[in-house]
Amino acid sequence: MRGEIARTGARATRAAGKPHRPGRRTRWPAALAGALGLVGLVASGCASAPSGRARDLRACLLAFDDNRPSAALTFPTPTYEALVRFETPPGQHRPWRLWFMAAAAGSVTISLYKNTVFEAPGEPFETFTRELGDKDLSTGKDGRWAIEDLQDLDVVEGVIWVGVRKAAGTPALWTASNVSGQSFLRDRDPTRGVGILPVKRTPMLRVELAPADLPRTPAPSPPASAASAAPP
Repeated sequence: MRGEIARTGARATRAAGKPHRPGRRTRWPAALAGALGLVGLVASGCASAPSGRARDLRACLLAFDDNRPSAALTFPTPTYEALVRFETPPGQHRPWRLWFMAAAAGSVTISLYKNTVFEAPGEPFETFTRELGDKDLSTGKDGRWAIEDLQDLDVVEGVIWVGVRKAAGTPALWTASNVSGQSFLRDRDPTRGVGILPVKRTPMLRVELAPADLPRTPAPSPPASAASAAPP
């Protein structure tokens, strides 16, 4: 039949008696050729050089809230501290990031504490102050979290405590209504004699842990202008 293709080895010839013409190019329809060219451009444009960082990552996100923020936690004094107790999975882990949902602007001081034999916050192994601006605030329904990078800390194991208190302004954190049994309040002023008290509401506060052997992300290089201006 005219036009039928017969396969003979790796060469395709026409059964109608027309010999194969070496060097003859197949003419693709203009629309198809344009589409193939576009695919090639997209494929080459989407390709990116490997960053050198591992992509098959693992993490543990420790959280006690039910992901339903419904009321704000305020801080009447700078010594008033909200505490959440976290028990890490077995083995060593590296603190990676701290997630918290801010409800009002201001400055907060956050401390990470070791646990004591009395199941209470011990000595802090990290303390920092975070300024919460308009871009950090959540409506409680938009899924916006303020995040603090913790990957420069050493590995942890067992129980750690995270405490949040006011540094300046009138900051507030969102809380969930579920009772976790891991949320507490205390007044750091020893003259008031207020110890650790359990509370029913759970702060929207989470700790992300990475494997202990995960390499730290390299610090960003300084701009070229700053590097050239540096003294020898």
